[in-house]
Amino acid sequence: MRYTKEDARRIVLNCAKQYQNKLVNKKFIIIYRERQDNSVRFIEVIFHDRNYQHLTGLELLNQDGAVIHRQSVNFYRKCIDNKLSIDEIGFKNDGTTQLKLTALPVLMDITKITKITGDYNNLRPYLLVDKVIGGVNFCLGLSREGNWYVPSSALLEDIKRLTDRPSQVLAILQKDSKEEIYHVVKYVAKGLNLNNIRFPDEICQKINLENYEYKGTPNLIPQNRKNEKTS
Repeated sequence: MRYTKEDARRIVLNCAKQYQNKLVNKKFIIIYRERQDNSVRFIEVIFHDRNYQHLTGLELLNQDGAVIHRQSVNFYRKCIDNKLSIDEIGFKNDGTTQLKLTALPVLMDITKITKITGDYNNLRPYLLVDKVIGGVNFCLGLSREGNWYVPSSALLEDIKRLTDRPSQVLAILQKDSKEEIYHVVKYVAKGLNLNNIRFPDEICQKINLENYEYKGTPNLIPQNRKNEKTS
C-alpha cells in the first residue's frame, strides 16, 4: 500500500494520542536471557515526546516546502493538538517513510509484540540504531543515550534479520518517569513464572513483583504428598 499525505496525517495524529497515553514519559525494563551465555540481563528504555517524529518517518516542512530540522518536539505537539497540516509534512526520499507508517500503529503496543531483543547487526546502512526489540513482523530500533535506550526507528521487518544473536525477552515491567522501582508487569514470556527466576542483584534492586500473579497452570501436588502435608 502506498500512503498519501492525507493517510500519513491521519495515521500520525491517531498514533500520537496512543503514544501520549501508553508510552511518553514511561520507563520500561526489558529483561532477557542472553543467547550467548544464557545469563539474565536487562536494558532500560524511555520514551520522550521528542522521539515520536523519528518513528513516523515524516519530515516537517516550512511554508516554502523546505525541511525544518531539530523540530521533533514541535512536530509531536502539532500532532497532539491536531494542528499538523498536510502542507507541513514530507516523505523521505529513501522510501523508509512508507514502511514506518505501516509499522507505527503496531508499535504503539510495543510491550505486546516484543518477544526478542538483540544488538543491531548493521545490516541496513541507513539504519543508525544500537539495539532492536520486537518480533518476526515488526520491531523497534533503539539508540543508546547514556544508560538508557530511546526509540529511534519503527521497522517493518523480522527482528531475527537485524540481530545476529536474538535473545528471548523474559519480562517487561513499567514505571512512570519519576518512580524509583518498576512494578507494573506488562509482559511475561508464555509459560514463565517470574517467581521461579533467579534474577541478578542489579535487577532485583530495580523491580518489585509484589503485585505479580502467575496466570499459568499451578504446580499440582501429587495426592499422596498432599495428604502428607495435611496429616
